[in-house]
Amino acid sequence: MKNESRDASRSPRQVCAHGDRHASEEVRRIENAFFDLSRPNTAPRRILVEKLAELARTGEAFSTDDLWQGLRAVHGRIGRATVYRSIEQLVESKVLDRVELRDGSRRYRVCGGAHHHHLVCNTCHRVEEFQECLSVRTIEEIGRRHGFTVEEHTLTVYGTCSSCLKSGDK
Repeated sequence: MKNESRDASRSPRQVCAHGDRHASEEVRRIENAFFDLSRPNTAPRRILVEKLAELARTGEAFSTDDLWQGLRAVHGRIGRATVYRSIEQLVESKVLDRVELRDGSRRYRVCGGAHHHHLVCNTCHRVEEFQECLSVRTIEEIGRRHGFTVEEHTLTVYGTCSSCLKSGDK
């Protein structure tokens, strides 16, 4: 792979010229993350960007393996390592959120950049964002009581979603 020197005036190539505004914003966020990581704009990466933009539109959480299998079924040869490595890079770039499930597995979600937390259904693994948060003072006090200086925090609330409750899947 050719490693190009980074030119701050150069912008990443646009992959998706159509679609709704939210999808194009997500495509740009994902492309910019890859660009900042100096990753080439390969065909598999363009396919991955398009799929992640679709998942952003639906708000659907996904496992890396399900994502890879789905892409492979539609597009043939797409490397598992490419998908797994890209997902981890997007988590590090804060484009994707990694959500730990109670069973030890993980789901990923294209989330907005604003501070938020997650609700996770233990039955169907649905993941929803919410903005409500404990006050900064409360979080700092919890840290002080335990000898920590709080730098950041996440909150994941586990339960059963209304759909699973209605269907009796609890």
